[in-house]
Amino acid sequence: MNAWAELKTVLVRLRAEQPGAVTGYPDPSAETGPPPPVAIVLAPWAAATARDLYEQFGDQVRLTVGALPYPPGRAPAGPRERPAGSRRPLELLDPAEVEAGLDGPAVVRSGHVLRHGLLLRNRTGAELAVATNGQVTAFVVDPASGEMVGGYAGWQTLPLITFRAAPGEAVRVPLLVGTASFRPALGYAVPAGEWGIQADLRFSSGQPDRRTPVLPLTVVP
Repeated sequence: MNAWAELKTVLVRLRAEQPGAVTGYPDPSAETGPPPPVAIVLAPWAAATARDLYEQFGDQVRLTVGALPYPPGRAPAGPRERPAGSRRPLELLDPAEVEAGLDGPAVVRSGHVLRHGLLLRNRTGAELAVATNGQVTAFVVDPASGEMVGGYAGWQTLPLITFRAAPGEAVRVPLLVGTASFRPALGYAVPAGEWGIQADLRFSSGQPDRRTPVLPLTVVP
């Protein structure tokens, strides 16, 4: 059995036995696969699966777990594998103009994704309009230092969906929280503990873009 025939058999089995573990891979129905190393992306919680693939296929595969290359220490092959370092600095929301909070406690399993809600209350005298792709994406920060340590590592579609709030009203904006680690020292997933999340907001109603304050996130094993 050639390497591609063996690999695509394993990919089909993994999709059935571990749903969601493999998030990016070539079409296993293809008769001829891409030249090695074959790029495969796994969820942040699936490091053990990555280990098994690497032990079986070695340099025939190029593995990424969440946002980081596998095995640990392998040099990133391109921008897709380079962990986020820092984001364009934005000023924080002025709570006298826009008050931000979570729609209930935010609790997520390490390595998994939480779909939650960001509540924005408009305290200005004009309409508030938040431009999104259907949601805003949070990044995970160390609440003590403010350092960005993780977030969502998958692809997203980019439709323009605007959420509006009249003066004095509040609007709920869908919030995507991922826990892929951007820091190799933390492993492939943000570990269990008390963390913070922030999100950058783009306004289409004339206000400058702003960043939310740090909001609480609990990551559980």
